[in-house]
Amino acid sequence: MNGLEKELNRGLEEALKVIFESIGKLLKGIFLGIKQLKNLKYLIAFGCMVGIAVSAYFLRGFIFKIEAPIYIQRLIYLTFLCVPIIYLVCIGNVKDKIQEKYRQMFKEIEFKGKDNKYPYFLGVREADKKLIYTFKSNISIDEWKGNKGRLETAMNCNILQYEQENNKKVIQLTTVPADFKIPTMLKWDDQYIEQKDGVIKLGESALQQISFDLNRVPHVLAAGETGSGKSVILRVCLWQMIKKGCKVFMIDFKGGVEFGLRYEDFGEVITERKRALEVLTLLVEENEKRLALFRQMQVKNLAEFNSRTGKNLCRIGVFCDEIAEMLDKTGISKEDKPLFEQIEGKLATLARLSRATGINLFLGVQRPDAKILPGQIKNNIPVRISGHFADKAASEIVLGTTDAGNLPDIKGRFLFKVGNEIIQFQSYYFDDDTMLHDVDVTVGGTLTEMKEVKKQVKGLDDIKIFEETPKVKVKKLEDAEGFDLNFDYNSMWDDALKKGGDE
Repeated sequence: MNGLEKELNRGLEEALKVIFESIGKLLKGIFLGIKQLKNLKYLIAFGCMVGIAVSAYFLRGFIFKIEAPIYIQRLIYLTFLCVPIIYLVCIGNVKDKIQEKYRQMFKEIEFKGKDNKYPYFLGVREADKKLIYTFKSNISIDEWKGNKGRLETAMNCNILQYEQENNKKVIQLTTVPADFKIPTMLKWDDQYIEQKDGVIKLGESALQQISFDLNRVPHVLAAGETGSGKSVILRVCLWQMIKKGCKVFMIDFKGGVEFGLRYEDFGEVITERKRALEVLTLLVEENEKRLALFRQMQVKNLAEFNSRTGKNLCRIGVFCDEIAEMLDKTGISKEDKPLFEQIEGKLATLARLSRATGINLFLGVQRPDAKILPGQIKNNIPVRISGHFADKAASEIVLGTTDAGNLPDIKGRFLFKVGNEIIQFQSYYFDDDTMLHDVDVTVGGTLTEMKEVKKQVKGLDDIKIFEETPKVKVKKLEDAEGFDLNFDYNSMWDDALKKGGDE
């Protein structure tokens, strides 16, 4: 009798265990399913399930008229009523299986936090051929980055970006399939040039061509250690500006080494600080006049002005391969300090105020530093391009993250940042010897008289060539908010101003 009772008790315990486990799984499935309703597609589907249950309740009379035994009728009725719960359990169990899959994956590569817990899978979504995974853990973002190779192997993908949300425990991995690779060498081709005004191409990522629009993001900062390809990527931008008929100024305080004699065929190469200040002063004046003209014409930017008037007010590009050579005040004399400060002030003014006027800054820096790159300039440069930096502080200054320290040692490999998105890409390679050639384009006009100074060429006399703009009188703009606009400029603007006055 005792033996029989023991068997019965054991059987009862087993049955109760199975019942409680089943109830536990059911409740867990419902709970995980409810969490999935944050996803709009699951929420819509759940609404449909609720609709089915409500319809079954109001149409129960039809269900019980079915020619079938009463228990079958009741089973059908109860099944319809439970459809929402069944749906929650199904999507919850699917989520649970996916979570277990990633838990096993992290277990295999021993990737866990100091609390011995593996990252918890929160979800995945697709965006432009990319998969964005979200995990929660006590693992720092630096540890995620440090285990990039192991994670990519385990997940069979290439990780493009790591990003933390406001909750520091939650991290997003932006990935592409393993067969999507970033090229290691891309030669420039003039066919890449975009006909649309202001669009500049830089290179290619694993998924797409990298470009930006100067009408939206007007200034560029390119940073990288020696040998990273920083100067090359600036010349890629410069060449596109030249081919588009823009007026370009190249500031090179390394004696004109970066922008050689051949570039003087396309614009002025400035090697002296006094001349740099003269040009920047003229550009600030040009910017003021353009702002007043745009206000009079009620247009928002250069592209809109040219489109409305049919005129060709030119885009202007200012290129500086090494901003430190122009702004670093370390060790300078008392007499030279005002010159440096004036140059810095003019650059800061253009960075702040030339967003709409088509005067664009392209600044390069080898070792970014707060003393070299003041906040008034840096904070108004939306496009950031960074090569590899061993120094985390340098990466922080350029990108706001330490991601540049994790770039592979490949010449021409950069990170591109506009807003919060950071994309790794391979820049186009531009070779001066084989890719520079004569261009047949019409450079547009300016509102301010620009004098271009040609430096002495070995074997020739000292030559100065001035490009002057014909002068005509223009009526004063009464509502130009303090700007003195009794200036002389090309008669082609007369019609535009008259049109603005008529309106």
